[in-house]
Amino acid sequence: MQIYFAPLEGITGFAYRNVHRQFFGDAVCKYFSPFAAPNYTHHFKTREREDIDPANNADLCLVPQILTNRAGDFLWAAEEMYAMGYREINLNLGCPMPTVVKKGRGSGQLGDPDALDLFLEEICRGMEQIPGKICPQGDCIQEKIRFTVKTRIGLESAGNAGRLVEIYNRYPIAELTVHPRTQRDLYGGKPDLETFSMFLEKSRHPVVYNGDIFSFADFDKIRSRFPDCGAFMLGRGLIADPALARELCGGAPLQKEELRRFHDAVFQSLKASLPGQAPLMGKMKELWFYMGRNFSGADRFLKEIKKAKNEIQYRSAVRALFANCSF
Repeated sequence: MQIYFAPLEGITGFAYRNVHRQFFGDAVCKYFSPFAAPNYTHHFKTREREDIDPANNADLCLVPQILTNRAGDFLWAAEEMYAMGYREINLNLGCPMPTVVKKGRGSGQLGDPDALDLFLEEICRGMEQIPGKICPQGDCIQEKIRFTVKTRIGLESAGNAGRLVEIYNRYPIAELTVHPRTQRDLYGGKPDLETFSMFLEKSRHPVVYNGDIFSFADFDKIRSRFPDCGAFMLGRGLIADPALARELCGGAPLQKEELRRFHDAVFQSLKASLPGQAPLMGKMKELWFYMGRNFSGADRFLKEIKKAKNEIQYRSAVRALFANCSF
């Protein structure tokens, strides 16, 4: 069984990933970066390039993710990532955020299967040429890119899900991660396990399950229903409980003091990588939206964390939460 750490924009950047790897990473096979969104300028944003810089990810297995609906932009980004040393690249067809979808990217691409088919055909054909471009003299190993896809099951409904499987089956996709919700669902409702079962049955590619695994009980339910599924991607559940992958692999559950040490290390890592207190406070408050679920009777203390405007106020609120709330 393999556990992957899903990307979450704004949270799981390199500063967070490296601390998680230090504390809990033995149970995580791969970390996926928040998406890079290349455009016609063919330059990564400074933040995107910094996040996937191999020097910032030396001790973990990172898979960079690309979000675009333009084959030329995808191939440029894939070539850049190959030159950095990456040999697996993930295409994001799952992001449900309206700002992404209205541009026809992420899960917005699932509403036009014909266009998606042409897009995949062009990028798969282009990726066959990338090792040759990188090594024009033939003096290095011509290792191919491992191309993986993360998808939802449709745009407004799962009515085209069967067609999507047929399209994916036509291309050399090494692994297909399926979040069994539509774009319209965002993160509400329940995952559509019947449609996931269809993907698992009909896909000629290895299928990874993603969606609503927040506890061992959630995982046990999914694995019992889909015993042939060999890999699971965790996102929000792993941010809330950073030791969850360890627990799923038979290790100890998260402990209160362990979470405190992890929190402190993440704080210092983000402080070193962010330009000032305002962005640092913003990132830590995002984390507490998830980590706060580990505590009972924490509403008042979480409100104090949310109100904190500087490091002194923030640290005081966090100390009070750990001192006063049941874990």
